[in-house]
Amino acid sequence: MATETVVATPTRPPWIEEPGSGEPFNYVNYVALPAIGATAVILDFTVPEGRNGAIKWIGNNFVGGGWVEGSGDVVWRILRDDGFIKNHENLLGSLGNPAAPSETAPIRIFENERIRLVIDNVAVVVATQLAGGRLSGWFYPRDEEPEEAWL
Repeated sequence: MATETVVATPTRPPWIEEPGSGEPFNYVNYVALPAIGATAVILDFTVPEGRNGAIKWIGNNFVGGGWVEGSGDVVWRILRDDGFIKNHENLLGSLGNPAAPSETAPIRIFENERIRLVIDNVAVVVATQLAGGRLSGWFYPRDEEPEEAWL
């Protein structure tokens, strides 16, 4: 009689691959471009209690005239509570757009954190321009974090 070998399939962490218990989120909004030297909040949400999550898609864009992609005349930033998310504190151009966001390495977000996407107008004369943004991903139960996970 032959012995059957069972190979365990490794489980991917819940911030890498959405688990069956995951709850997708998809925040999209547009705001009027703020005055030169001002900041406008495009998106603002709080990670639900008892949940952690991952941002997997980012879209941001500028609608209207007076701006050149990459010029630094407007800057998008993603904040976690009152600090910037590393590598997302000085976005000088569009990462896709709200209709077709760019996929990114997962950005881990944690229970009760306030997440914001903002735009700073450094040097664009305001007319009727809009700034748009989208953050998409999933929330999952915090207790599904592997015990050996490091932050």
